[in-house]
Amino acid sequence: MNHCECLLTALRHQEPDHVPYDIKLTAPKFNEFVQRTGATDPFAYFDLDYRYVPVMPPRILPDFSPYFQGRVPDWPDLNAPTLLQTSRPGAAGYFVMGEHNTAMNEWCEYRIYGEPIELNYHRKVHPLQGGSCTLTDVGCYPYPGLFAGDPYGGLAETVDHIHAERLAAVLSWEMTVFEKAWRIRGLEDPMMDFASNPEMAECLLDEVARRTGYLAMRYAQSGVDVIQLCDDIGSQNAMMSPRMWRRFLKPRLAKIIVDIKAANRQSLVCYHSDGKFAPVIPDLIEIGVDILNPIQPEAMDLAELKKQFGDRLCFWGGIGVQTTMPFGTPDDVRAAAHKVIADAGKAYPNRAAITRTLALNADTGST
Repeated sequence: MNHCECLLTALRHQEPDHVPYDIKLTAPKFNEFVQRTGATDPFAYFDLDYRYVPVMPPRILPDFSPYFQGRVPDWPDLNAPTLLQTSRPGAAGYFVMGEHNTAMNEWCEYRIYGEPIELNYHRKVHPLQGGSCTLTDVGCYPYPGLFAGDPYGGLAETVDHIHAERLAAVLSWEMTVFEKAWRIRGLEDPMMDFASNPEMAECLLDEVARRTGYLAMRYAQSGVDVIQLCDDIGSQNAMMSPRMWRRFLKPRLAKIIVDIKAANRQSLVCYHSDGKFAPVIPDLIEIGVDILNPIQPEAMDLAELKKQFGDRLCFWGGIGVQTTMPFGTPDDVRAAAHKVIADAGKAYPNRAAITRTLALNADTGST
C-alpha cells in the first residue's frame, strides 16, 4: 500500500499493511527538530502518510481598530501585511503581525505575544467581550467576507499534487464553531449567553458556522480526504453541559458535516476536542463524525471507547501529550504505543512497520 491507501484503509476500519502514525511539534520542538536533524519538513522526515492542505490567507482585513481603541498596543498595518502562519505547518490560520509582538486574523482575533515570540503562548483580546455587547453589535460585526469571488480556485490542484505523491490530503480546520465564537466574544460571555441570552448566542454561532461550513464544503469539493473539525469542549475531568452542547453546538456542527458529505461522499470527518467529552460521543456518531482525536489518556479510556464505539468510530491519537510524550523515556513511549495498538487496533502482520513506527515515536518523545 502507498501512504494514502494505508491511512484511508485504517480510517475505514480495514487492515492496512502498516500502522499509520502522526506527530505534531510545538514551535520550540520544531526549532529543536531543525537543529538536531538539519531537516525542515517533519512530515517528510518522519515519513507520515498525509500532508496538510494549506488554508488560504486572507485577501483583505476590515478596519477593526474601533474594537481595540485604548485596549491594545497597536493594530497591524493592513496596507502592507506580513503574514504569520501559526505553529503547525499547514494548520488553519494566518495572522497579520503588528509592530509590538501583536497579531490579528480576519476574524479579529487579537493576540499579544511575549518576547521572544512563542507562537503557542499569547494573551487574547476579544473584540465583543463584556456585558455591554448587544444583539445589534453581534449582528453588525464585520465577519470575514468569505463568499465573494473565488479564492479557492487553486485548491483542487493542491490536493491533486498531494495525491500525486501518494499521500492523503488533510485539512485541519481549527476553531470550527464554539472556539471561533469565543475568540470573538471571550470564553465566559458565550457560556453566560447560553444560559441567559440564547438569542445572542445563536446569532453569533450562526454567523460563525455559516462561514466555517462554507469553507469546509469548498475543501471537500477539492478532494480533501480528511477534514478535521476542532472545538475543545472538554476539561480534564468533565465537559461543558451536554444539554447546552446539544442545543447550541450539535445542530450547527451537524449542518457543517451534512454539507461536507454532500460535497464529497468520500471525505472523512475527524472531530477534535481535548479533555473529556465521552457523554456526547453517541451524538457525534449520529451527526456523521468518522474519527475522534486526540483521545487523551489523562482524560478518557481508549480501551473502553474502543469496546463501545469501535465499530462506528476510528481513533486518532491515544498517547499522552501531557504525560508520556513530554516527560516519558523512549521506553515509556514505546510501551504507550504498544498499548494503543493493543487497545484500539488489531494485530497487524507487518511487524517491521510497527517497530519502525514505535522507534520514530520514541525518538521524538525523548526530545
